[in-house]
Amino acid sequence: MNEKTIEQIPSETALFAALRRAIAHKEYHNDKFGPDYLAEIFLPASYRFFLRFKKVRENTKNKLAAFMPGVTEFIIARTAFFDGLFMEALKNQIPQIVLLGAGYDSRAYRFAESNRSTKIYELDALSTQNRKLKCLKAAQINIPVEVHFVPINFITESLSDVLEKAGCQYQERTLFLWEGVSYYLDCEAVDKTLGFASRSHRESVIAFDYTISVTEENMDDYFGAKELMESMKEHHENEALLFSVKPGEIESLLAERNLRMIAHMDHQAIEQKYLLDENGLLIGKMTGSFRLVCASPK
Repeated sequence: MNEKTIEQIPSETALFAALRRAIAHKEYHNDKFGPDYLAEIFLPASYRFFLRFKKVRENTKNKLAAFMPGVTEFIIARTAFFDGLFMEALKNQIPQIVLLGAGYDSRAYRFAESNRSTKIYELDALSTQNRKLKCLKAAQINIPVEVHFVPINFITESLSDVLEKAGCQYQERTLFLWEGVSYYLDCEAVDKTLGFASRSHRESVIAFDYTISVTEENMDDYFGAKELMESMKEHHENEALLFSVKPGEIESLLAERNLRMIAHMDHQAIEQKYLLDENGLLIGKMTGSFRLVCASPK
């Protein structure tokens, strides 16, 4: 990714994630698989119009699945995972939630009535943030007083400096949600983010998703991994997949950065927890290379 892409153009992958969440909400009509009823407000007007029609939704869903098999299912599971952490933090009145690369995250608005005192800091590039604010205004969504939009240049500015200026208290217990971001960063950027989290309050938690390293030799062992890599190269060249972790090495990677792993799920565990319907049947396989993890400072 180049500087112009990150800082001047709203994130394309964040928009497609919102599209997948919007389709899931309309298709499943329940909070387990389609809880994000606000996702569609971030879509272009033409998308919102056509998604009203079941046939169009089905065609769109099938096209997305052909390009990236299992990604929609992963995003359904990922949404549930991060929703759970967010709600738990509000319930326990954790002082702060920081969204690292917030994109079109809607949790601060979907769960506003459950927020009694938690401050929420949404960090993202100014271009994406400005578009999000316009969408919220157009949809007449009130921005809670607890929510703080914090623009950041991810290339030239440090997380600690930007958050401190925004009023975030470094010594306070914090939930860091790093959703749908790590694999688009280089190793240095990942190290900086994890290092930043490791210096926070010892009861803070950073939760994020990542991909395992997949080679030409074992690519076929992971459902959808080959198509994901090919589609990202062909259709999202400005947001390439850069960072991955070798299978079985995430705990040591975190430990080397002064973090202790407190929870981890591979694709099979994710499917079993988040993608089974009321009859215990899988609604669809997720892309096999994605993982979910939580860690705290040592």
